[in-house]
Amino acid sequence: MSRRNPKGRFVVIIGPDGVGKTTIARQVLTAHQGSTAYFHFRPPVRRPMDPLPPEWSAPPPSKGSKDGSVILGWVRLARNFAWFWIAYLTRVLPATRHGALVIGDRWAYGYLAQPYALKYYGPPWLARLALRAMPQPDVVVNLTAPFQVIHNRKPELAPEEIESELSVWLRTPARNLRTIDASAAADVVAADVTTAVFG
Repeated sequence: MSRRNPKGRFVVIIGPDGVGKTTIARQVLTAHQGSTAYFHFRPPVRRPMDPLPPEWSAPPPSKGSKDGSVILGWVRLARNFAWFWIAYLTRVLPATRHGALVIGDRWAYGYLAQPYALKYYGPPWLARLALRAMPQPDVVVNLTAPFQVIHNRKPELAPEEIESELSVWLRTPARNLRTIDASAAADVVAADVTTAVFG
């Protein structure tokens, strides 16, 4: 492959709300010597991906209700499965082929850690099966931190939610999962993420 057009990377950053995913993604992309792209959850289809995350931090999404239609949840999963594939083929894959570093926040792994927020009420095994059939990132970075660190950053989050998500994210069934301690300074964590991606 030409040195002028090296293969890019498709990276997904996961972890509980408050662990610093957006901040770390911004630092890694800003320091990267080359083209970059970022998306939250699903890549856009009708427009190009943004080069960096937004400067403002959105509030944590609602965790949703445990009560909902299982059938509608399956329909949403199937619809998003198609959306992920189309967006990957039209946005992510062309970008990486042109040497870009593409970072996604959560990708479809949220179906395992935050299913109700995505209005999915089906069994976890079905979500895992769908994940196996989706495009696989080159690296999945799981940002973790002690419970108290996350709670100090996001005191509005319930302690049991933080503990539960930390456990689920740690067991994410990703092919190239790298777990990184995000309790250090952001520049140190970003350096660790860059090493995990390119090292």
